[in-house]
Amino acid sequence: MCVESKLPLGKFGAHQGGPEIRRRIPETAHRMTESPAYQFQNGKRFAVLEFYQSLANCRWSDIEQIGDDLKAQISTLAHPVFLLDLTRLEFMGSSIVALIVRLWKATQERGGGMVIVNSSTMINEVLEIAGLTQVWTVVESRAQAEELLSKPPYYVVGQARSVYLLAVLGWVAAAGTVFGTVVLQRELNVVDAGTASLIVYGSGAVAALCGLISLITARGVWRLLGLLLLLIAGSLIGVAAMS
Repeated sequence: MCVESKLPLGKFGAHQGGPEIRRRIPETAHRMTESPAYQFQNGKRFAVLEFYQSLANCRWSDIEQIGDDLKAQISTLAHPVFLLDLTRLEFMGSSIVALIVRLWKATQERGGGMVIVNSSTMINEVLEIAGLTQVWTVVESRAQAEELLSKPPYYVVGQARSVYLLAVLGWVAAAGTVFGTVVLQRELNVVDAGTASLIVYGSGAVAALCGLISLITARGVWRLLGLLLLLIAGSLIGVAAMS
Protein backbone atom coordinates (compact mmCIF):
# COMPACT_ATOMS: atom_id res chain seq x y z
CA MET A 1 0.00 0.00 0.00
CA CYS A 2 1.19 3.57 -0.68
CA VAL A 3 0.60 6.06 2.09
CA GLU A 4 1.00 9.81 1.89
CA SER A 5 3.65 11.70 3.78
CA LYS A 6 4.47 15.40 4.04
CA LEU A 7 7.90 16.82 4.66
CA PRO A 8 8.13 19.33 7.54
CA LEU A 9 7.06 22.80 6.54
CA GLY A 10 10.12 24.21 8.25
CA LYS A 11 12.32 22.49 5.67
CA PHE A 12 10.47 22.88 2.40
CA GLY A 13 7.18 24.65 3.07
CA ALA A 14 5.64 27.99 3.82
CA HIS A 15 7.84 28.77 6.80
CA GLN A 16 10.81 28.94 4.43
CA GLY A 17 8.90 30.93 1.83
CA GLY A 18 8.60 27.97 -0.54
CA PRO A 19 5.60 25.86 -1.61
CA GLU A 20 4.59 22.79 0.28
CA ILE A 21 5.96 19.53 -1.09
CA ARG A 22 3.74 16.46 -0.96
CA ARG A 23 5.00 12.86 -1.20
CA ARG A 24 3.43 9.47 -1.32
CA ILE A 25 5.42 6.65 0.25
CA PRO A 26 4.97 2.93 -0.46
CA GLU A 27 4.26 0.99 2.74
CA THR A 28 6.55 -2.05 2.98
CA ALA A 29 7.19 -4.76 5.54
CA HIS A 30 10.38 -3.00 6.63
CA ARG A 31 9.88 0.67 7.44
CA MET A 32 13.58 1.37 6.95
CA THR A 33 13.27 0.66 3.24
CA GLU A 34 10.49 3.19 2.66
CA SER A 35 11.08 5.84 0.04
CA PRO A 36 8.81 8.43 -1.57
CA ALA A 37 6.86 7.41 -4.66
CA TYR A 38 6.52 10.94 -5.97
CA GLN A 39 7.06 14.57 -5.14
CA PHE A 40 4.76 17.41 -6.21
CA GLN A 41 5.75 21.04 -5.90
CA ASN A 42 3.71 24.00 -7.04
CA GLY A 43 5.77 26.87 -8.40
CA LYS A 44 4.81 30.34 -9.59
CA ARG A 45 4.83 29.56 -13.31
CA PHE A 46 4.43 25.79 -13.34
CA ALA A 47 4.29 22.81 -11.02
CA VAL A 48 6.96 20.12 -10.82
CA LEU A 49 6.03 16.45 -10.41
CA GLU A 50 8.82 13.92 -9.90
CA PHE A 51 8.29 10.15 -9.95
CA TYR A 52 10.59 7.87 -7.95
CA GLN A 53 11.37 4.24 -8.70
CA SER A 54 9.38 3.11 -5.63
CA LEU A 55 6.25 4.12 -7.53
CA ALA A 56 6.74 0.98 -9.63
CA ASN A 57 6.35 -1.08 -6.45
CA CYS A 58 2.88 0.28 -5.73
CA ARG A 59 -0.15 -1.79 -6.54
CA TRP A 60 -2.48 -0.73 -9.35
CA SER A 61 -5.15 0.37 -6.85
CA ASP A 62 -2.59 2.51 -5.02
CA ILE A 63 -1.49 4.13 -8.26
CA GLU A 64 -5.15 4.84 -9.02
CA GLN A 65 -5.38 6.62 -5.67
CA ILE A 66 -2.19 8.53 -6.42
CA GLY A 67 -3.80 9.64 -9.67
CA ASP A 68 -6.85 10.92 -7.78
CA ASP A 69 -4.62 12.82 -5.36
CA LEU A 70 -2.54 14.39 -8.11
CA LYS A 71 -5.60 15.34 -10.16
CA ALA A 72 -6.99 17.08 -7.09
CA GLN A 73 -3.75 19.03 -6.70
CA ILE A 74 -3.66 19.91 -10.40
CA SER A 75 -7.24 21.17 -10.17
CA THR A 76 -6.10 23.81 -7.68
CA LEU A 77 -3.55 25.30 -10.09
CA ALA A 78 -4.54 28.62 -11.63
CA HIS A 79 -2.93 27.49 -14.89
CA PRO A 80 -2.48 23.69 -14.98
CA VAL A 81 0.98 23.38 -16.50
CA PHE A 82 3.60 21.10 -15.01
CA LEU A 83 6.98 19.49 -15.52
CA LEU A 84 7.00 15.70 -15.10
CA ASP A 85 10.42 14.33 -14.19
CA LEU A 86 10.92 10.62 -14.94
CA THR A 87 14.70 10.57 -14.59
CA ARG A 88 14.60 8.62 -11.32
CA LEU A 89 12.63 5.75 -12.87
CA GLU A 90 14.58 2.67 -13.91
CA PHE A 91 11.60 1.13 -15.71
CA MET A 92 7.98 2.01 -16.29
CA GLY A 93 5.01 -0.34 -16.47
CA SER A 94 1.56 0.13 -17.94
CA SER A 95 0.13 1.37 -14.65
CA ILE A 96 2.50 4.34 -14.59
CA VAL A 97 1.82 5.07 -18.27
CA ALA A 98 -1.91 5.05 -17.48
CA LEU A 99 -1.26 7.42 -14.56
CA ILE A 100 0.57 9.89 -16.79
CA VAL A 101 -2.23 9.74 -19.36
CA ARG A 102 -4.76 10.58 -16.62
CA LEU A 103 -2.74 13.58 -15.52
CA TRP A 104 -2.21 14.76 -19.09
CA LYS A 105 -5.95 14.57 -19.81
CA ALA A 106 -6.68 16.49 -16.61
CA THR A 107 -4.45 19.33 -17.79
CA GLN A 108 -5.87 19.30 -21.32
CA GLU A 109 -9.42 19.62 -20.00
CA ARG A 110 -8.42 22.89 -18.34
CA GLY A 111 -6.34 24.20 -21.21
CA GLY A 112 -2.98 23.36 -19.61
CA GLY A 113 0.07 21.44 -20.71
CA MET A 114 2.85 19.09 -19.68
CA VAL A 115 6.53 18.65 -20.51
CA ILE A 116 8.26 15.37 -19.64
CA VAL A 117 11.90 15.01 -18.65
CA ASN A 118 13.35 11.58 -19.43
CA SER A 119 16.92 10.39 -19.95
CA SER A 120 16.26 6.64 -20.01
CA THR A 121 16.41 4.85 -23.35
CA MET A 122 14.20 2.06 -22.02
CA ILE A 123 11.46 4.41 -20.83
CA ASN A 124 11.64 6.36 -24.07
CA GLU A 125 11.08 3.12 -25.98
CA VAL A 126 7.96 2.46 -23.87
CA LEU A 127 6.63 5.91 -24.73
CA GLU A 128 7.47 5.46 -28.42
CA ILE A 129 5.76 2.06 -28.62
CA ALA A 130 2.66 3.59 -27.05
CA GLY A 131 2.81 6.43 -29.59
CA LEU A 132 3.01 9.00 -26.79
CA THR A 133 6.19 10.71 -27.98
CA GLN A 134 4.08 11.99 -30.88
CA VAL A 135 1.63 13.56 -28.45
CA TRP A 136 3.77 14.68 -25.53
CA THR A 137 6.79 16.96 -25.39
CA VAL A 138 9.71 14.89 -24.07
CA VAL A 139 13.14 16.39 -23.36
CA GLU A 140 16.30 15.02 -21.76
CA SER A 141 16.96 17.57 -19.01
CA ARG A 142 15.16 19.79 -16.55
CA ALA A 143 16.88 22.83 -17.99
CA GLN A 144 15.30 22.14 -21.38
CA ALA A 145 11.88 21.57 -19.82
CA GLU A 146 12.06 24.73 -17.71
CA GLU A 147 13.04 26.75 -20.76
CA LEU A 148 10.04 25.43 -22.70
CA LEU A 149 7.66 26.00 -19.81
CA SER A 150 8.82 29.59 -19.47
CA LYS A 151 7.70 30.43 -23.01
CA PRO A 152 4.42 30.38 -24.94
CA PRO A 153 2.25 28.43 -25.33
CA TYR A 154 2.94 27.03 -21.86
CA TYR A 155 3.49 30.37 -20.18
CA VAL A 156 1.92 33.65 -21.21
CA VAL A 157 1.94 36.67 -18.92
CA GLY A 158 -1.62 37.41 -17.90
CA GLN A 159 -2.88 34.55 -20.06
CA ALA A 160 -6.00 33.76 -18.04
CA ARG A 161 -7.02 37.41 -17.85
CA SER A 162 -6.32 37.98 -21.55
CA VAL A 163 -8.39 34.97 -22.60
CA TYR A 164 -11.26 36.08 -20.38
CA LEU A 165 -11.24 39.66 -21.68
CA LEU A 166 -11.03 38.43 -25.27
CA ALA A 167 -14.06 36.19 -24.72
CA VAL A 168 -16.05 39.03 -23.14
CA LEU A 169 -15.18 41.38 -26.00
CA GLY A 170 -16.16 38.78 -28.58
CA TRP A 171 -19.53 38.00 -27.06
CA VAL A 172 -20.32 41.69 -26.53
CA ALA A 173 -19.53 42.28 -30.20
CA ALA A 174 -21.76 39.36 -31.18
CA ALA A 175 -24.56 40.87 -29.13
CA GLY A 176 -23.92 44.13 -30.94
CA THR A 177 -24.79 42.57 -34.28
CA VAL A 178 -28.18 41.50 -32.91
CA PHE A 179 -28.70 44.86 -31.20
CA GLY A 180 -27.92 46.78 -34.37
CA THR A 181 -30.32 44.79 -36.54
CA VAL A 182 -33.21 43.89 -34.27
CA VAL A 183 -33.37 46.62 -31.65
CA LEU A 184 -32.10 49.82 -33.27
CA GLN A 185 -33.54 49.32 -36.74
CA ARG A 186 -36.58 47.04 -36.50
CA GLU A 187 -37.90 47.73 -32.99
CA LEU A 188 -36.88 51.32 -32.21
CA ASN A 189 -36.39 52.46 -35.79
CA VAL A 190 -33.77 55.00 -34.69
CA VAL A 191 -31.23 54.23 -37.40
CA ASP A 192 -31.55 53.64 -41.10
CA ALA A 193 -30.74 50.38 -42.82
CA GLY A 194 -27.30 51.56 -43.91
CA THR A 195 -26.21 52.54 -40.38
CA ALA A 196 -27.60 49.30 -38.96
CA SER A 197 -25.61 47.34 -41.53
CA LEU A 198 -22.40 49.14 -40.53
CA ILE A 199 -23.06 48.28 -36.88
CA VAL A 200 -23.74 44.65 -37.75
CA TYR A 201 -20.71 44.22 -39.99
CA GLY A 202 -18.38 46.05 -37.60
CA SER A 203 -19.55 44.15 -34.52
CA GLY A 204 -19.61 40.88 -36.42
CA ALA A 205 -16.05 41.37 -37.66
CA VAL A 206 -14.81 42.05 -34.10
CA ALA A 207 -16.64 38.99 -32.80
CA ALA A 208 -15.26 36.81 -35.60
CA LEU A 209 -11.71 38.08 -34.97
CA CYS A 210 -11.96 37.37 -31.24
CA GLY A 211 -13.29 33.90 -31.98
CA LEU A 212 -10.50 33.21 -34.46
CA ILE A 213 -7.79 34.36 -32.03
CA SER A 214 -9.25 32.18 -29.27
CA LEU A 215 -9.44 29.22 -31.64
CA ILE A 216 -5.77 29.57 -32.56
CA THR A 217 -4.18 30.54 -29.24
CA ALA A 218 -6.43 29.25 -26.45
CA ARG A 219 -6.87 25.70 -25.17
CA GLY A 220 -9.60 23.53 -23.73
CA VAL A 221 -13.01 25.12 -23.18
CA TRP A 222 -11.79 28.57 -24.27
CA ARG A 223 -10.87 27.16 -27.66
CA LEU A 224 -14.34 25.62 -28.04
CA LEU A 225 -15.93 28.94 -27.07
CA GLY A 226 -13.78 30.64 -29.69
CA LEU A 227 -15.01 28.23 -32.36
CA LEU A 228 -18.62 28.78 -31.28
CA LEU A 229 -18.17 32.54 -31.34
CA LEU A 230 -16.64 32.39 -34.81
CA LEU A 231 -19.58 30.35 -36.13
CA ILE A 232 -22.18 32.63 -34.54
CA ALA A 233 -20.49 35.79 -35.83
CA GLY A 234 -20.30 34.36 -39.34
CA SER A 235 -23.95 33.35 -39.24
CA LEU A 236 -25.08 36.79 -38.05
CA ILE A 237 -23.09 38.54 -40.74
CA GLY A 238 -24.54 36.18 -43.35
CA VAL A 239 -28.11 36.79 -42.20
CA ALA A 240 -27.53 40.56 -42.23
CA ALA A 241 -26.11 40.40 -45.75
CA MET A 242 -29.18 38.55 -47.06
CA SER A 243 -31.71 40.82 -45.37
